[in-house]
Amino acid sequence: MLDAKVESFLAVCKNKSYTKAAEELCITQPAVTQHIKSLEKQYGYRFIEYSNRALRLTKYGELFYKYAKNVKLSEKVMKNKLKEINKKNKAIKFAATLTIGEFTIAPILGDLINHFREYDITMYVDNTQRVLSMLQKGEISFALVEGLFNKADYETKLLKNASFILITSKSHPLAVKDSILLHEIINETIIIREKGSGSREVFERSLFDKNYTLENFKNVIEIGNVNVIKEMVKNQIGLSFMYKDAAYKEIQNRELAEVKISDFVIEREFNFIYLKNNLVQTEVDMFFSYFKNKSLNYR
Repeated sequence: MLDAKVESFLAVCKNKSYTKAAEELCITQPAVTQHIKSLEKQYGYRFIEYSNRALRLTKYGELFYKYAKNVKLSEKVMKNKLKEINKKNKAIKFAATLTIGEFTIAPILGDLINHFREYDITMYVDNTQRVLSMLQKGEISFALVEGLFNKADYETKLLKNASFILITSKSHPLAVKDSILLHEIINETIIIREKGSGSREVFERSLFDKNYTLENFKNVIEIGNVNVIKEMVKNQIGLSFMYKDAAYKEIQNRELAEVKISDFVIEREFNFIYLKNNLVQTEVDMFFSYFKNKSLNYR
């Protein structure tokens, strides 16, 4: 069981308040204060201080927080593994960001379940921010993530490099062109994903690299569902950018068209990530090998 002093420290870090930490832990505020002082005395460094009336971690506190959080997550994993000892099947939970979950992995889910018959598998599909949050909280063992994240916070293995493309309806004038330049679409309506989406962040950062922003376009529509976006593009409501995996079926069926932009070529990594010092490393490696052997490069 995690030391009560460390639990208090983590609660203070989470709530940015001794009082709120005490409420969460159902103890008194003086008890929380004493726990923090005791920790600082034990290790010989100041972990928490106030600056302009705001609570913040010192550089020693930041380091201690990093390792304390990992210990708490490890304890959570250990408890779950103890519960599994007498169960027929083991449990594994993972998450994928929307494009990977809905379009890249979906075709192999049946094979995945058959391959790992000894596991009760739970897969969550959500946007990048939510997936990373689940991983950090120890709610899942690993994640498959498109787009951008801080690699320093995780162990990372490359699954594939994926193309990020412009799609139009088959009847759009751009659909018949071999290639275009980015400035040719600034008078078009662009349909983008919601904030927090990895796809949106990739698009906005790539625009920034070309000295563009969303404001350069005539009209921008924000939609939180890839399938709805594709239907809107089919109906000539606008154009959109997305990973090729997400539009692969429609492009093959000639329902949508990929338009190449010669001065705006985007390729991003699909990564397999997990927390450092993972207690289920053997299982994580096994699932990574499966996904990598499938390579997910069939598109």
